[in-house]
Amino acid sequence: MRLFKPSLYELSIFDIDLDALKERGIKGFIFDVDNTIVPYDTPKPDKKIKDWFKKLEKMGFVSYIASNNNKGRVEHFAAELGIGFLPKAKKPLTKNLKKICADMGISPKETAMVGDQLFTDMLGGNMAGMFTVLIEQISPVEGKFIKFKRIFERLILPHKKRVKGIIC
Repeated sequence: MRLFKPSLYELSIFDIDLDALKERGIKGFIFDVDNTIVPYDTPKPDKKIKDWFKKLEKMGFVSYIASNNNKGRVEHFAAELGIGFLPKAKKPLTKNLKKICADMGISPKETAMVGDQLFTDMLGGNMAGMFTVLIEQISPVEGKFIKFKRIFERLILPHKKRVKGIIC
């Protein structure tokens, strides 16, 4: 069960304490897109999201998007943010996540994997040796298979308690 447990739980990406992660040695982020940064039906980031990613860059973080979604969706979204991307990332498999770290010039231990799903984002990030940040899903609108997986997520991590952002 430890492989499914995130290092940190936050309601949104905007709640992540970037200074605290920097102090922990985190130098970069790999983000899921759908229901982590925006709802599934949102084609591009708004000004608030763009400004937040600019803040990450100004703080010295590198960012990348790894999504199991298709190239068109991920490429367009990442281009709006000016960051690298990998569609059809095959999360939770770790090969591509580790390759992304190498492309960013940092180790998995210096990387935070940020996503809304236990079976893809948290499992993949944990198996790769990353710091993992579980974000509350933004919207209940999602595919049937993901809705099915959410049933099992609630069994594995039934009670998310936020205590200064850390899961307990």
